[in-house]
Amino acid sequence: MEINYYNILLPVPTEGVYTYFSQGNIQVGERVVIPFGNRTLTGIVVEKTTKPDFECKEILMCYNETPLFSEKYINILKQISSYYVCPLGLVLHGVISDKLLNTEIIETEDIKCHEQHNIELTEAQKQIAESIDITKYSCHLIKGITGSGKTEIYQEVAKKVIASERQVLYIVPEISLTPQLIKRMSFRLGIEPSVFHYKLNDKLRKKHFIDFATGKSLFMLGARSALFIPAKKIGLIIVDEEHESSYKQDESPAYNLRDMAVLYGSILNIPVILGSATPSIESLYNAKTNKYILHELKDRPNSATLPEINIIDIKKNDMVGSLIAEPIYDELSNVVKNNQQAILLLNRLGYSTYLYCQQCGQIATCLNCSVGLITSKSKNKIFCRYCDTDYENLKCSCCGSSLFKEYGAGTEKVEEFLENMFPNKVIRIDTESISSLKSLDKNIKRFENKEANILIGTQLIAKGLHFPNVTFVGVLGIDNIMALPDFRAVEKAYQLLVQVAGRAGREYLSGKVYIQTTNPENHVFDLINSIDSEFYEWEIKRRKITGYPPYTKIARLVFSYINQEDCYNTAKIVYNNLKNLCAEENTKIYSLKDAFLAKLQNKFRYEILIKSTSNSQLNTLLIYAQQIFNKYKKGAMKLKIDKDPYFMM
Repeated sequence: MEINYYNILLPVPTEGVYTYFSQGNIQVGERVVIPFGNRTLTGIVVEKTTKPDFECKEILMCYNETPLFSEKYINILKQISSYYVCPLGLVLHGVISDKLLNTEIIETEDIKCHEQHNIELTEAQKQIAESIDITKYSCHLIKGITGSGKTEIYQEVAKKVIASERQVLYIVPEISLTPQLIKRMSFRLGIEPSVFHYKLNDKLRKKHFIDFATGKSLFMLGARSALFIPAKKIGLIIVDEEHESSYKQDESPAYNLRDMAVLYGSILNIPVILGSATPSIESLYNAKTNKYILHELKDRPNSATLPEINIIDIKKNDMVGSLIAEPIYDELSNVVKNNQQAILLLNRLGYSTYLYCQQCGQIATCLNCSVGLITSKSKNKIFCRYCDTDYENLKCSCCGSSLFKEYGAGTEKVEEFLENMFPNKVIRIDTESISSLKSLDKNIKRFENKEANILIGTQLIAKGLHFPNVTFVGVLGIDNIMALPDFRAVEKAYQLLVQVAGRAGREYLSGKVYIQTTNPENHVFDLINSIDSEFYEWEIKRRKITGYPPYTKIARLVFSYINQEDCYNTAKIVYNNLKNLCAEENTKIYSLKDAFLAKLQNKFRYEILIKSTSNSQLNTLLIYAQQIFNKYKKGAMKLKIDKDPYFMM
């Protein structure tokens, strides 16, 4: 039998492509099982090749299926590898789990179909939907105020794509958005959506993966990882709330889902829709420079009006329970009295947010991370929110005292206070109180059914949810977000405020929004009430002056290791080599410094920031940095290359 040689892509943290032979023909995109060291791995055939000048091993098994992975899919993996300077094997490992890569394609139950319910679009919605050509690539940015009906446009275009027997991929940033969307999409499209995110159990993940990969399902609603299901009939990609930072992968490959969706759409030659009430500065810039097609929705349908926004100066108002400004408390009382509903946003978990020693005043910090500890009253524990270490017998690191006082308030403490004021009227939704999608869905349904008047939570509740009876939104603790050492801090605060404000007065009831702050003079508060283009104009000027994206490309090099001296010395070698190499005026390498979180999970961290107006020059430096690091690193030392970072900490 003829012997053939193939390059196989493996999910390993190296270059990832290795040559094996087979007695027989195998198609590109097929999955094969191969020996790798002392284990066996499943890989993807990426190309047929000639016999190499070294001895190679034989492929153990081929799945003998219609190739699961198309050449276009392999192309997007290569593009991610190239752009984010990440080994191809690590890209594969980062975008699809080993369990799914090894999944046997078996017959699943039929997708449920039912009657399709059409809705009447406004003239503005119709014009946008009809302007999107589903036969070729184009990227459309739909900028619509909260409650303006962006989802209805997505549904209208999705219906046309599904009618052409192609697939729709609808990506959302938070699983909190999926329960309501599943109902709305199922009702209007007439098919039960496949769903894909990390909270699903293995059995359901595999079923939905198979259904969409094989084309049995024509509609997928998923979180970030859904983009990398190897479906071959995708005809439309929708990225809702495109501005969300949760679309940025934290670990390598540190890709931005929004950008990869646009790239994948261009490779597949299909339309991509990005939607948001508060688009990212980069996306708006792309629209202004004609890379994207911009559509705007400036009104809510059915004559619904935008809420009235008031800024509450904490310094000039009494605080009820030392937590909530009196005007906000009064509005909550009116909501309960009138049997309406309110949302209270506080983007801080736990009961208290700091503990300090009553004897010497030292803040209690985690031994493994350079952050303060927080408390959870319901779980009766003191813990670190980064490494989740519990501290049962906490003692002060300075004086040894075990007497601590709590300071600050998280969602749990505010919930306790409100529950005392308004018994049985409060529901809390945050990552600490919600353990599964089922419990999330249960609490959302309870609020929808008016079993409670007040919903308190973190930014999980700030976007995408639709509650017709919400007439009031209160925002606590926004100052903490704007104080972060991040060039996007003000943008993120603005987006969060506009998004959560949009939960109020969405239908027949008018709404109010109160934001409590210690700094009411901050210009961002003026911009919330201004015409929606003013924030972009103000922020884009600031970015140009300071040399931040979209006017430059930036990358963070983050070094981490258990030994502080070795970590610093290696980082210093990389820094010195980069400085010696870089003579370009359009590129700037900033001094080596402690990362904002100087210690994380018992590893010391240093960082280098690079800015450049040349993407190719930046990539040259990043590849060189990786080579120097590989030469001088010690033990399990790590270098994370984060290009286009969304988290500067």
